[in-house]
Amino acid sequence: MRFTEPAYLLLAIPLLAGLLWSFRRLRGLQRGRRRFATILRGILVGLLIIALAGPQSMRETDGTCTIFVLDGSASIRDNERLRAERFVDEAMQRLTGEDLAGVVLFGKDPVVESTPSLQRSMPRVMAKVETSASDPAAAVRLASASFPDGKNKRIVLITDGNETDGDLRAAAEVAAQDKIPIEVVRLGTDTARSEVSILELQSPSESRKGEPFELRAILDSSKATSGRLVVDRDGVVVYNQPVSLRPGRNAIVVSDKLDDPGFMRYRATFQATEDGDSRNNVGLGFVGVRGESRILVMQESRTPGTLTDALRRKGLKVDVLTPGRLPLKAEQLQPYDAIILNDLNADKFFGGQMEMIRSAVRDSGIGLAMIGGENSFLSGGYYGSPIADALPVDLDVRQKKVFPSTSILILVDASGSMSVPEDGIPKIRLAAKAAEETVNLLSARDRVGVGGSTDGIELVAPMASLTDKAAVISQVRKLDVGGGGIYIEPTMRLAMEVLMKEPSRVRHHILLADGNDADSQEGAIPIALAMRSKQITTTVVSIGGGKDVAFLRQLAAAGGGRFYLADKASKLPAIFTQDTAIMGRSAIEDGVFLPKIAQGEPILKGINSSGIPALLAYCLTEARPLARVGMRTPKDDPLLASWTYGLAESLAFTSDAQPRWAAKWVEWPGFDAFWSQAARTLLRRSTRNAYDARVEGEGGKGKVVLEAVDSLGNPATQLEAKVTVSSPSGDAAPVTMIQTGPGKFEGAFSASNVGSYIVSIAETDADGKPRVSTHGFSIPYPPEYRSFRTNTPLLEKTASLTGGRLLTKPEQAAAPLPKRQSSLTDLWTYFVFAAALLLPLDVAVRRIALPVHAIWSGFLGLFRRRQQKVEVTVSIGRLSAAKQRVAHRSAPPAAAGEARKVEMSAPDASREPAGAAKKPGGQTASQLLDAKRKRKG
Repeated sequence: MRFTEPAYLLLAIPLLAGLLWSFRRLRGLQRGRRRFATILRGILVGLLIIALAGPQSMRETDGTCTIFVLDGSASIRDNERLRAERFVDEAMQRLTGEDLAGVVLFGKDPVVESTPSLQRSMPRVMAKVETSASDPAAAVRLASASFPDGKNKRIVLITDGNETDGDLRAAAEVAAQDKIPIEVVRLGTDTARSEVSILELQSPSESRKGEPFELRAILDSSKATSGRLVVDRDGVVVYNQPVSLRPGRNAIVVSDKLDDPGFMRYRATFQATEDGDSRNNVGLGFVGVRGESRILVMQESRTPGTLTDALRRKGLKVDVLTPGRLPLKAEQLQPYDAIILNDLNADKFFGGQMEMIRSAVRDSGIGLAMIGGENSFLSGGYYGSPIADALPVDLDVRQKKVFPSTSILILVDASGSMSVPEDGIPKIRLAAKAAEETVNLLSARDRVGVGGSTDGIELVAPMASLTDKAAVISQVRKLDVGGGGIYIEPTMRLAMEVLMKEPSRVRHHILLADGNDADSQEGAIPIALAMRSKQITTTVVSIGGGKDVAFLRQLAAAGGGRFYLADKASKLPAIFTQDTAIMGRSAIEDGVFLPKIAQGEPILKGINSSGIPALLAYCLTEARPLARVGMRTPKDDPLLASWTYGLAESLAFTSDAQPRWAAKWVEWPGFDAFWSQAARTLLRRSTRNAYDARVEGEGGKGKVVLEAVDSLGNPATQLEAKVTVSSPSGDAAPVTMIQTGPGKFEGAFSASNVGSYIVSIAETDADGKPRVSTHGFSIPYPPEYRSFRTNTPLLEKTASLTGGRLLTKPEQAAAPLPKRQSSLTDLWTYFVFAAALLLPLDVAVRRIALPVHAIWSGFLGLFRRRQQKVEVTVSIGRLSAAKQRVAHRSAPPAAAGEARKVEMSAPDASREPAGAAKKPGGQTASQLLDAKRKRKG
């Protein structure tokens, strides 16, 4: 037995002293009882002390459990992967006796391919791992936790040692503490193939207008080779030359200069004459040139319009982008200091564009404004969107205002085509999500029903009031696909039957159908016309284009609703909520009104506010609690609101800036000044202090280096700015900066995903407004493709730390371990259990006064009485036998015969005199006495 914490055994010394002291101080107990209580207490506390010391039993283990850890990342070529699997298979075949084997596969994350068992062949690899990264440390930890008890442990790591995540050396140190040897099989040792990669494209974070600067492309080559290096700036080639590379790292310098301000992206591409993998032949870099502020206006039409003309007349640089040309990458937004959404519908955005805009506003300080119209705010489908989160107004107006009660029936195509996934999510689930968003938008006074239409129509959520939205949403989530296709005429007939029974003032039907598979069309349009005559409107949403789109468009026109063509199912939530808001009359307030101006509104500074003309309509919203409302409508709804969102200013103007609702405004002399001042409040402002920033990424990590000087040009003694990094997914995280020298600060962050990382340096001025400068770098390909050489030093260190070896033959992985391991079993629970059993007895001895002496004496007395009775019986028997022998030897024959006669008649008890007392000796003793008396007389 061994102890994990033997120091606790020293508590036995104060225990003995305490027992002696307590024995002397214990009063009111007899001496024997006091001794017993003291000894019992000592045993109880002693058991607890031994439990604290962590007792363990040790025994030698039988057999060996070997877990093979296979590298499944992209840096392992197919021939190397096959070699690794053959190695494992041959090693398993050589295992003997009770040896166990298991397999762990790893890439970005590890998975257990097979648990330890008596298998004697390599199973077919079925597990799938993310191959764009490699984390052998996590795989070693998983293997260490997978060993069964009672076996010798061994890990065989089969990899090239190029880790992009984790720390293999640290994992090896932990395995060494657990006495688990890690033996290594090296992959990727083939040096004959030619491989070239661009490690990075070094570029200055900022440059001055017209000032030359240098780009440095760092290339790594496995052997001498040649090729062509092409460098372009936002698609414009600035360098195209043949280059020769020597083995190892090569640096190629390219010069350029920028005459226009902006945030320029450079891309370097190497075209090799001989290369094993071309995926790592790309490098990216960014260079920013400060100049005049630029504003990006996103709108439906390419023609500038009244808003952009007004901004340009006031000297602002404006770029206009239409839906097909909206930025797709985060770095494309960085040249701009403000973004204005001018009556642009939410369905014009694709994928993560809205999330990208929100991240640019929150984390990079780019201002945001949304200007109203029929395609903005709630009527534009922005409810629940990422952009809506950044606005100073809330679009959930039906919860706070009184509108006519609304009944909406949503019937969805539930045919087999809706089970097809889009971005990994089945279309039917996106349709259910759209219905769920509709339920959230409506108020408790409204009613909703949801059903799926195929060969039959099932209302998964029958028409019900929304007093319990959670229950309705739970029913909506049951929407699922069936068989066949959608049949329009029966679906419309059911919608009419259901909605005719509804008491609401607004009754509306939303039909979702496949644009290429809408059956049973005949009779549907007359039903839609009949529903419209009963004030029941019908909106039709077509999933994708096709032969039935024209009919679906006619059906929507006949039903008095809208028609939406959803090229992607992910747009359904925005479409459903947009249509619900419009048809439920909760999106737009029509009517001429004069704005009410708040005192001290900065946007109206220098403008004659008394002459502000009337507007014709506005989008219904509700001001957020922290928003500053500069203009209101006569109903106290917000017209102009702003707030600080993250590092930027966000503004909402709920009427429009076009001759539709603002016909009088565009002719107003203060129109240009109003919008130019509104736009200037949004512009991102640069930091006050001078920061020379360098941002770079390597090995799954990003690094920020800042050299800061104060207003006098001296090195800064402390960093007042906050540094944040925005990842390609749009998530932002702060970067902890540590001072490493005079005015020099460094920080690191995780950067293992492909894409652009935008680093923001933010300060606040005296007014509390943020000042931001941005920098960035990009990872053009997964870090796993970066290294193509075997990291032999790391693998050798891993083996040596744990007592393992570098293996070359499969039989080495099946050989017995040189040092047999022992299994340990914790025993402390047994000692605690024994102490728990003694505790009641300890309490009883001290608290309950039992007559121990009397009980003990009684027990001894009982024992002695039983022993005396046995002894008396035995003694009388012996005495009788002795007397008989004496009488037989001394009596005359006649007497002897007489005695025999007496003996023969002795058993007759009836001949005894009445009242004769019986002696304790029994009948035999009485007969002897009678015979003696007769002889004497």
